[in-house]
Amino acid sequence: MATQTRTFLFADIEGSAAMGRRLGGAYAGVLADHHRLIRAVLAAHGGEEVGARGDEFCAVFASPRACAEAAIQAQRALASRAWPAGETVRARMGIDSGDASATTAELTGPQAHRAARIAAVAHGGQVLVSAAAAGLVADALPAGVGLKDLGWHRLADRGRPEQIFQLQAEGLPAGFPALRSLDYPRLLTNLPAQVSSFIGRDTELAAVRDLVARSRLVTLTGTGGAGKTRLALQVAAGLADGAGDGVWFADLAPLTDPDLVAVTVADVLGVRQEPGCPVLDTVVEAVGGRSLLVLLDNCEHVIGACAKLADVLLRDCPNVALLATSREPLGIGGERVHRVPSLGVPADDADPGAIRASEAVRLLADRAAAQGVPLAGDGPTTEVAGRICRRLDGIPLAIELAAARLRGMPPVELDARLDERFVLLTGGSRAGLPRQQTLRAMVDWSWELLNPAERAVLAALSVFAGGFGLAAAEAVAAGPEVPLGEVVGHLGALVDKSLVQFDHAGAGPSRYRLLETVRQYAAARLDAQGPSAANHARLAHRDYYLALAEVAAPQLVAAGQAEWLDRLDAELGNLRAAIAVSLAQDDSGPGLRLATSLREFWPARGHAAEGAGVLRALLDAPAAQGATLLRARALAAAARLLEKMDGYTTAENYCEEALAIARAAGDDYLVADVLQRRAVILLRLGQPGTALPLIEQGLELARRLGEPHLAARLLSARSHTAYVAGDPAGAARDTAEALRLFRQAGDRLQAGALLGNLGNYELSEGDLDAARRHLAESLDIARALNDRDGIVYETFNLGLAEYLDGSPGAAEVLFAESLELARRMGMRANAAYALIGLALAARGGADPGWSARLHGAADQALAELGHALQPLEARLADLDRQRLRTAMGDGAFDAEYATGRSLDVARVLTLATDPAAGDGAAPAAPAAPDPLARFGLTAREREVLPLLAAGRSNPEIAQALFISVKTVSVHVSNILAKLGVSGRVEAAAVAHRLGVYGPAAR
Repeated sequence: MATQTRTFLFADIEGSAAMGRRLGGAYAGVLADHHRLIRAVLAAHGGEEVGARGDEFCAVFASPRACAEAAIQAQRALASRAWPAGETVRARMGIDSGDASATTAELTGPQAHRAARIAAVAHGGQVLVSAAAAGLVADALPAGVGLKDLGWHRLADRGRPEQIFQLQAEGLPAGFPALRSLDYPRLLTNLPAQVSSFIGRDTELAAVRDLVARSRLVTLTGTGGAGKTRLALQVAAGLADGAGDGVWFADLAPLTDPDLVAVTVADVLGVRQEPGCPVLDTVVEAVGGRSLLVLLDNCEHVIGACAKLADVLLRDCPNVALLATSREPLGIGGERVHRVPSLGVPADDADPGAIRASEAVRLLADRAAAQGVPLAGDGPTTEVAGRICRRLDGIPLAIELAAARLRGMPPVELDARLDERFVLLTGGSRAGLPRQQTLRAMVDWSWELLNPAERAVLAALSVFAGGFGLAAAEAVAAGPEVPLGEVVGHLGALVDKSLVQFDHAGAGPSRYRLLETVRQYAAARLDAQGPSAANHARLAHRDYYLALAEVAAPQLVAAGQAEWLDRLDAELGNLRAAIAVSLAQDDSGPGLRLATSLREFWPARGHAAEGAGVLRALLDAPAAQGATLLRARALAAAARLLEKMDGYTTAENYCEEALAIARAAGDDYLVADVLQRRAVILLRLGQPGTALPLIEQGLELARRLGEPHLAARLLSARSHTAYVAGDPAGAARDTAEALRLFRQAGDRLQAGALLGNLGNYELSEGDLDAARRHLAESLDIARALNDRDGIVYETFNLGLAEYLDGSPGAAEVLFAESLELARRMGMRANAAYALIGLALAARGGADPGWSARLHGAADQALAELGHALQPLEARLADLDRQRLRTAMGDGAFDAEYATGRSLDVARVLTLATDPAAGDGAAPAAPAAPDPLARFGLTAREREVLPLLAAGRSNPEIAQALFISVKTVSVHVSNILAKLGVSGRVEAAAVAHRLGVYGPAAR
């Protein structure tokens, strides 16, 4: 059937669900009026309505110009209408163009769905246009109507960014916040980018969205390969709009230990494990009243742990919602289960248009085109495609595997082979077969088409947990049946057949992975080969990651530190799997070597508790007993991790045993290493006098051995004893020498920590310029290495420097960042410090009562923790409380301070981040006038200005806001023009006069 280019308009009402709740029964009248208005506009411009559901409208136009004019008229009509109860009805609109036939079925196809995806990232009153539609309509727009390039954005179901334009016309708002695309700079999410398009599932999307809106736990169940994960990601992406505390994805597929479920979720949410506190309790405390959605993916193999986690979060975190995927329900109260069906398939007697429009055939056509073999649009080929999809029961994974086979055979032959295979596997009858068996038949069929070497490689690859690189695949899959040099060819063949996924990582190393369904199938095939083959693969996997960890160990304190930390982070699932194999063996030696090699990695990336637990389990194994140097090194590594968790007693015992072994063996390096660790424990226990002799002994050994990095660690410890003893000059000398040695070694992590210490010493001495310089460098290092603890500390410390230097606006930005990250990570003491910082900055002095409440809240939090303020912070807090008493009077101050001490933690954080929310005490002060209002800056220009004021370059601004350098240049030019200045320096001066300071302003 002939096709023609058509233009699609999709529209829905922003905030329709909330409006419905506000208006109750009156909402039906609003919706009816909205529908009448939209339909009148469509009729006036030749638009054909092809879908309406709830507040959503989809229409198609033969003329792109008519579509644009209809959108403009509809927006004007909605804005000018007087709606009941003072409501404002604002529509989000998206326009896209593409080829479609004249059949109604095809008019609800890809372009209509793309228009909906475009509308989903818009704001109410905004009309967005795809690049395809913009190219058709740009030269045909009437006078006074134009297109504004909003740049490139990733939509919810698109792997590649797409260029988006905004339709501008008189009577339509021109300034909007950043689009709610996956590139929205304030989008709190870690959802993975999807490299393939999302096909169909409109009914499923609507149903699951409705369930998520009405229930706090929704579980998507169904057979392996049914598309549960892809559907869940699509729903989650649609809900990631910048509101609340974000949408977060926890991939549980690589886990083998149920105890790691809570650890994984904690890592995803950025929650640091608290010493001596169960991980789940820490997660609950850190999440508190935050409003967020967590997607738990692949729960079936850790179902009990997932059920426990979900139950606790639902009970104790009132604003958390969970979306889970599993082959079976979690089975707890409040759960709503949605079974994910297969994709819709065409009926036996469907016409070609209906066949092509069916979800399953659209998926087959899309994936075949991705393989470089687009399906012909003729009638016979279309009928064969429909028959293939029916015989595969519309199961997405089966269809994708079938699409891969089209590279080697035409659709007719594929259809014939499927017939033969189904007869073979079902004994001649397919009626009543559960879909799981049908899917297995499809994977069985793919397995049978592999040659023996490809089967051996695929089975061996099942031992990986998560992704893997080529070198790892070669190490694991090579063996008697497959020479090392042939693995890469067989791996490529498996990628071509869609049994192995190849993830292009841009500038980073590319990786492979198995879909979970395929991995489980391949693992069963590996086990069927017998214990010898299975053990060979698992031990080869363990040995590869043991070697990787041992190569990484010296690099983690050297110049390649950042790259190796990231590399080990990417391999965390495989490292855990390798350790699990080691724990299962009688010989614990490889496991001790592996876990000890990770001693720098565990704490650097927030896994100190896990590393300590692994080492303790390995050390307690019968095979690990005996006075060996391997045991001593493992004891020293475990002591280091336990010390970070305040496990001082066990850490001291480990140090004593390790020291005895090291001295007996004459290993002076290990002796000095353990002495340093023992000294740090004593310092934390408040015994600097006992620690100092150990430090001196260790330092003498390190210098004699010519070990500068070890010497630097001991000097760092000695600097702390000097500082505690009231010798800041001595502390500064040792710190400076340790810093020189760490820099010489390339250990930026330790150098950054020392710079922070040095900055603190200088703050205490009143040397603000030096303190600011060192603290700023420390913060830069922490950000570069993703050292979240360091970011919390140094944003606060740098805020103190700005405050002491008379820049409270810059200080407030830094204190707020420290508070937000400390809140997310559950760092209660640091959050209290940040509250004091915000009280000191005082919102420009606009509300002394607010500052008094924050002081009270911070003091209460520190009292509950038994934590005393550091001398500098204590002195500043006392001075500020005296200032507030003078300004407010004793009675008013005491009342506000007491109110702060009585507030719960969640309320305190709300007060600190949103003072206008109030707290039941004194009313909040009126909002200060907006100093930028008269300049007419757009929302994006307001985001650029503070960075410009901080002296950031255009590339730095682009990186911070996730936009192009070219776009930044345009914004900077506009800002200069609107401020009436000619250069960046003058713009910064104007911004500073108006109280606008950049983040981390120097």
